[in-house]
Amino acid sequence: MSDVRSATEYDELPYPCGGHEQTHPAHLATLATLFGLRTAPLQTCRVLELGCGDGSNLIPMALSMPQATFVGVDLSRRQIEMGQAEVQQLGLSNLSLRHQDLMQFGEGEQPFDFIIAHGIYSWVPTPVRSKIWEICSKLLSQCGVVYMSYNTYPGWHQRMMVRDMMRFHTQNIHDPQRRKAQALAMVNFVAQSTPPQLPLHRKALETELARLSELPLNYVFHDDLGAINQPFYFHEFITAAGEHGLQFLSESRFHAMQDTRLSPETRNALRQAGDLLVMEQYRDYITCNAFRQTLLCHSNQPLDRRLRPEQMESLCFSSTLRCKSAQPDLTHPTEEAFHYDGMTLKLSIPVAKAALVILQEHAPKAVPFETLFQLSLVRSQTVQVAEFDLRFRMNQRQELAELLLAGFGAGVIRPVLFQADFTLHPGEKPKLGPLARLRIAANKEVTTPLLDNIRFEEPFGRAVALCCDGQTTQTEIIEQLTQRVASGEFPSELTDGKVPSREALHQLVRERVTECLDRIARYAVLIE
Repeated sequence: MSDVRSATEYDELPYPCGGHEQTHPAHLATLATLFGLRTAPLQTCRVLELGCGDGSNLIPMALSMPQATFVGVDLSRRQIEMGQAEVQQLGLSNLSLRHQDLMQFGEGEQPFDFIIAHGIYSWVPTPVRSKIWEICSKLLSQCGVVYMSYNTYPGWHQRMMVRDMMRFHTQNIHDPQRRKAQALAMVNFVAQSTPPQLPLHRKALETELARLSELPLNYVFHDDLGAINQPFYFHEFITAAGEHGLQFLSESRFHAMQDTRLSPETRNALRQAGDLLVMEQYRDYITCNAFRQTLLCHSNQPLDRRLRPEQMESLCFSSTLRCKSAQPDLTHPTEEAFHYDGMTLKLSIPVAKAALVILQEHAPKAVPFETLFQLSLVRSQTVQVAEFDLRFRMNQRQELAELLLAGFGAGVIRPVLFQADFTLHPGEKPKLGPLARLRIAANKEVTTPLLDNIRFEEPFGRAVALCCDGQTTQTEIIEQLTQRVASGEFPSELTDGKVPSREALHQLVRERVTECLDRIARYAVLIE
């Protein structure tokens, strides 16, 4: 059985594609390793993505892992052909994008070390869902990892109410733009018409309206208004996995499994359950979870879930934390605050503070543990003591490992076994990676080697990026863009539209080019 209707709709209105950093084999292998599962070597692994769209998630992986093998399968001919065109332009020989029905996939295929199924399980008919389980069960290598995302209850009970009313109201509307507009108008009408005696109902509707209003048309059309959108309770999903010889490994976003949002009393109550799977289900009830990104492996694989600080020593690290102080004290036990996305971490231990500042300076590039440790000793001015006092050195090493493990659990420090190669230093002749150049030239969203999605919307910044061909010097880039600004090509770069003196204009462009190159480098799209 094929979902032909979906294929037609996805050809007419392609689904929003891009990178999903939580699906990268390096991330999946890191989590598996921490839990005692020794995966295949990343350099030569085999990766399968079901429902790959235009391949935007796989192409950056294939570029950065040239000895690995990647296969993507999707039912949308249009999206596959879009991806195949990019694969050909980039000269990729280790990535195969196939227009194929999943119901016919699998015969004669070699095992895969990583299987990715992002945004497909809840959105296909039951027979296709069963086929996904069959593929994962039969084609996953012995130490392989499956990534699967899906909508979950109880969070989707509330959303399902809104989805049902939107689909009812728009059942005879076929134009996607008009259908979304009318769907949102329906939710707004119901919210505004809700009697004062039902404040919770109105609040729920307003929350969903706000969420839907921020989403792009193709996302709402296929996800919230699509014919199939089947959420599952976590325990139902895990039961299905068990029936196909698979077991729960972790959530792809490990910090989602932690109890940081819950009260100490609630955390203690959950831990008394004693069963990880039961705890995960109760956590969904408490947090009203609506979406999961679950990792699975074969049921016969022994796992060790006791994370230990010493495990951090074999990994590399990046962090999203930023120090609130412009000049933090890294040499004395004074408290410094680091923050990200509403979360604040306060530290006084010099080596720990130094480590976070170093990660901030290197972001988004991951720093190996040993390098981070040595740099932290230097920045905290404890390196000389550490060289002569073994006990002090081991204590500092333990402090750093514990910090990294705690930051991993909080979701603000990311450990990884492997990171795609890029440079934070533009150099004399900056060079843009091939995929970024291709996408920027086509005025498309760029999927970076880290699987972030960046849109170069500023005309001047886009021009700077396209000048980064590895042959043109920074001086030549500045000269070229000075001439283009003077000719009126970038009016927004000039105050009141007036062209200043040649010297002043040259200085203005120099500063802007330097600023743009630094920002582009932090996007991880420049290469040596």
